[in-house]
Amino acid sequence: MTSAQLLLRYQALVDRERALRDSIAATDARLESDPAVVESEETLASARTTQDEVAGRLRDSDKVREEHRSRLRSRQKELMSGRIRNPTELMQMSDEVAHMKARFDDEEEAQLRIMEDAEAADEAVRAATKNLEDTRRLSAEEEPGLRSQLAEWNTELEDVVAEKEAIWAQVPPRDQTLFNRIRVRPPIAKVSGTKCSACHVTVTSSGMQILRKGDALVQCENCGRILVAS
Repeated sequence: MTSAQLLLRYQALVDRERALRDSIAATDARLESDPAVVESEETLASARTTQDEVAGRLRDSDKVREEHRSRLRSRQKELMSGRIRNPTELMQMSDEVAHMKARFDDEEEAQLRIMEDAEAADEAVRAATKNLEDTRRLSAEEEPGLRSQLAEWNTELEDVVAEKEAIWAQVPPRDQTLFNRIRVRPPIAKVSGTKCSACHVTVTSSGMQILRKGDALVQCENCGRILVAS
């Protein structure tokens, strides 16, 4: 292979190595902590927080209603006792009892809404619990396949690194230096017809002649990439 062809192969191996390392890192992270399981755990924790908050509201509502019920019964008993003879006082107490009953009715309606919220919160916890159980089961089922794939990738990575180093060793030092100086990515581009496949600028006739001979590297005059004859 010419130096340009060696560098093209080297670049392909560099790209494959990067892809493999990314896949291996992602799979290692997945095996250590499955994002889907973490998300399901967070959903369940949030549902339980809501459930606790609604349960607290319901307890407070029960306490307030019981206090109001006790006061209402006390006032009703006093009103019906016959001890109050004054018509004005009797009317005032009757109005007070009526207001207390109206407020108590409003509190009962409010508590019914809280109870509906509590039922919804309980259902959300049940659903989140079921989802977490399913997600954990699926994660466990996927683990053997992931470990097998991880082993294959690690084996391939060893081969890719070994081949990459062997290819690089065949590239002349001056061409290695030129390759390392190129900052555009990818640093290598094939020639399609007579044009650079990366920037689509036509290669000069002298450049095409050197490419055909294959005895020196040719850079695209526009983008600076090293050109490889198709």
